[in-house]
Amino acid sequence: MNYYQEAAQSFFSTGNNLYYVIAAAVVLVALIITAVCLIVKAKRKKTAYEKPEESSFYEEKPEETNLESDGIDVDKLVVDNETCNSAASESFILKPPVKYVSEDVDSIVMTPVKEKPRPPKKEVAPPEEPQEKESSFKDHVYSKEAAKRPGTIQIYLDNGGKFRFRFKSSNSETVGHSQGYTTKAACKNGINAVINACKTAETVDTTKDENYVASIGRTVFEVYRDNERKFRFRLTAANASNILASQGYTSKINCINGTESVRNIAAFHNLVDDTKSVKANEAKAEKADK
Repeated sequence: MNYYQEAAQSFFSTGNNLYYVIAAAVVLVALIITAVCLIVKAKRKKTAYEKPEESSFYEEKPEETNLESDGIDVDKLVVDNETCNSAASESFILKPPVKYVSEDVDSIVMTPVKEKPRPPKKEVAPPEEPQEKESSFKDHVYSKEAAKRPGTIQIYLDNGGKFRFRFKSSNSETVGHSQGYTTKAACKNGINAVINACKTAETVDTTKDENYVASIGRTVFEVYRDNERKFRFRLTAANASNILASQGYTSKINCINGTESVRNIAAFHNLVDDTKSVKANEAKAEKADK
């Protein structure tokens, strides 16, 4: 015993050994406190995840009794309606339907309504080509002798101030006319388009086929009937746009022959620009007014 006491006294009396012991004790106490905290935290987490105890509101389901095994004759049982109704009223509580109400407005119940059948869409006929006055116009009759002489492509201004051109045979009969253009350059481009189209255009009699539809990619002379039941032809370009239209014919054969006159004029013609004389006359009139 004295040996251990002397060893302890010599240990604590030497240098910094006392400080080491105190530090070790402090560390040990900290470890103990940390372990206790972890244990308490684990218990709380476990209790949080546990299923709460069922309320006493839910009663245990009574065991089913077998009447036949108890010696009771089921066929001779008498049902008391008043007892059943009172028991049912005590067991079940009828609640009125819940009405969802926002501050002052009740909820609105939408009832589906059958959609009325829509009327079929009416097919809109394409607009008619611009037509010139035909007060004194008669059927143009194709002539091989007239085809030997050059025709005329005339550029002029209409009443609306737009540029147009018309194809005239050598005997001064108008065979076809164009739509209105806003500039003279566009009008000249239209003339070139007609000349190029006449080289490859086919003549198609659409009066034999009422369901005829112009096809994109080829040039065609379409022979058709207008609202007055007259025969006409129109030249459609490769993009299915109308670039030349005729006047009305009373005879189909004359209308078809009119396409040949257009081909002859496109191949052999003189170009006449009447817009220059019109502008010159307007300039003279302005000077005279001044």
